[in-house]
Amino acid sequence: MMIHSSTRLLPLLGALLAVVGSVAGEERESTPEAGEVLAEHVTGGQVWSSPVHHEGVVFIGSDDGALWALDVRSLEPRWKIHTGGRVRSTVAVAARASGATVVADTVLFSSDDGHLRAVALSGEERWRFDLGGRSVARILPHTRPPHAYDYLSSSPVVHDGVVYIGSAGGHLYAVDVASGRQRWRFRTEAPIRSTPVVNGGSVFFTGWDHHVYAVTAEEGKEIWRFDTGGIVQASPVLGDGRLYVGSRNPKVFALDRRDGSKIWEYVHEDGSWAESTGVYDDGTVYMGSSDALKLLAFDAATGKVRWSYRTGGWSWATPVVADNAVYIGAISAHPYYFEGITLERGLHAVDRRTGTRLWSVATRALPGFVTGGVFSRPLVLDDRVIFGALDHRVYAVRR
Repeated sequence: MMIHSSTRLLPLLGALLAVVGSVAGEERESTPEAGEVLAEHVTGGQVWSSPVHHEGVVFIGSDDGALWALDVRSLEPRWKIHTGGRVRSTVAVAARASGATVVADTVLFSSDDGHLRAVALSGEERWRFDLGGRSVARILPHTRPPHAYDYLSSSPVVHDGVVYIGSAGGHLYAVDVASGRQRWRFRTEAPIRSTPVVNGGSVFFTGWDHHVYAVTAEEGKEIWRFDTGGIVQASPVLGDGRLYVGSRNPKVFALDRRDGSKIWEYVHEDGSWAESTGVYDDGTVYMGSSDALKLLAFDAATGKVRWSYRTGGWSWATPVVADNAVYIGAISAHPYYFEGITLERGLHAVDRRTGTRLWSVATRALPGFVTGGVFSRPLVLDDRVIFGALDHRVYAVRR
């Protein structure tokens, strides 16, 4: 009887296993692959700004003149605040003391209308500060001269209740976070499009007057300056007591943070600008390029290239290192200066040890000279990578 009963049950068990297997297969098929789009939000302009996450909200600017606050999972908008110009800066979220605790409650960003703004986490403006650069017209990438390629904005950096930011008018400002009042300003001879770095009582920044600067954080007095020989669009990055920065010279430099003396330099033999702001991680500096169309990994101590990865586009972006991967965007344009080469656009995930591709995702094409791609510094969160793109969108893709 038992054998007979088991025999009768076999077809039923087989059918059940087939159903379970089918459902499991459907679940496997529905699991997003790396680089697959999970969510997207369309703004009214190109997105050069980089996303910043705070308590379930992603803040990011757009050329539509707005700062957007988006839900971190769905990318649905919670609010936006309009300005009178492109918002290419990346926000800084500042904290203040509230009793015995410290509470993050202020979002700071700049706009091409010439102002630094402070807004509440809910979007209400608290104050604005005139950076004095509104009259400086951008010369964006174009096929006709002058080939200034003035596409970047300085972003605010907050340290000990002070926000530091560069301006198109050529000044570095120190502004009180609580009141919006100027503490000091330091003058250079050309626009400052880089984002300052604050460390050990010093503020490090670069400018279009070819120099890397170090000034005191307290008073803005010059400590040293270094002439790179070309426009510096990139921001410096710190690591092991050195500053790493690229120039349109076209070189990458490692400088001693104490006195600005040169430790090593790397020359792009193909003449490629060194536009990317690098990132230092565990003895390696990862940095994009321009016409070299590469992401490079430098030995931080010697400047020797450990590996390079071909992105196929202008890799002006700042890389991000997370776990075993380096993420960086690439920008395309047409017509390109070199015959036989078609620039590629999108975001790349690269193995940090070997420089081999893990995955990449292409973004939509644009009309005009710059035909699309990614400048935005990616935000890596749990299972996703969030970034802005020149096709007007903010994307969340599977990590």
